[in-house]
Amino acid sequence: MDYKKKSIIVKLGIVIVIISSSLLNGHLQMNKKANQVEKIFMEGDDEYHLSIHYDLEKIDDTLSYTISLAKANQQESNQYIKKIQTLHKEFSTLKDIDDFSVWYQNIKDIFPLAISHLESVQLSKEHRGMLAKYKATYNSATHTIAYSSYNDYVREYEKETDGIIAGFVKKVTNVKKVKTFD
Repeated sequence: MDYKKKSIIVKLGIVIVIISSSLLNGHLQMNKKANQVEKIFMEGDDEYHLSIHYDLEKIDDTLSYTISLAKANQQESNQYIKKIQTLHKEFSTLKDIDDFSVWYQNIKDIFPLAISHLESVQLSKEHRGMLAKYKATYNSATHTIAYSSYNDYVREYEKETDGIIAGFVKKVTNVKKVKTFD
């Protein structure tokens, strides 16, 4: 092989190495940022570690307490109580932000109906107080979730990884997608 052909092959090899390393670096950097954003969902973005996941755990605990209260008052056969029992069982199986989001939407549809049902039955004064506490805990958690900064971090990530080159890197290297929590 003559010198000219060897030179072209070497130059082509260098270009391939540069492109490959650039794609790999872009992939690693974007995935690192995506993981940081997801970590905010799970652990929070402040020193107190308050996160959407933490509030979802509070809601799940509230479901458990509400189910116990319903059972103590022979209301476990109510359709709304049965639905929150199912949702409570599902919580431990949730794996990603989409799963948590769907679960949360279902809770927002069903839990207020379960509370309304329990408020309509004859409860002792102690149980009424407990139910009011569960309702307040649920309302507090949903309020905190509504004002969480997590979706701002998702939008920031999308903005940082927007553009032709970043879009190409995302598509070619299968960069992790970060989902909003709605």
